[in-house]
Amino acid sequence: MKKKESEQPLEEYKFHYRNSGCTELSDKFFMAHDLEEAIGMFDYACDKRHLDTEVTEVCKWNRWISKWEKFDLHEYCDGSKDLDLHFKFKSEKDRINFSN
Repeated sequence: MKKKESEQPLEEYKFHYRNSGCTELSDKFFMAHDLEEAIGMFDYACDKRHLDTEVTEVCKWNRWISKWEKFDLHEYCDGSKDLDLHFKFKSEKDRINFSN
């Protein structure tokens, strides 16, 4: 009998964002295996609804300490410059734009 490979567990991701023309920030939540999959889901939602969206923060829920943990968007973006996303990342210091 083969040993079944364990799949990564689903984690909860939160995208804090603003649509163009809006002053208020909103949150969208996704269950995904990793950050890349969560970004793909958020990108699909933006593309499907033809939204001009700017993400200000991405977090993952740490169920062990019941706390949202922020991702460093600069660190993620530095390794993913070739992405063709339908939204923009924004940090407090500057804007990182991957949309065409």
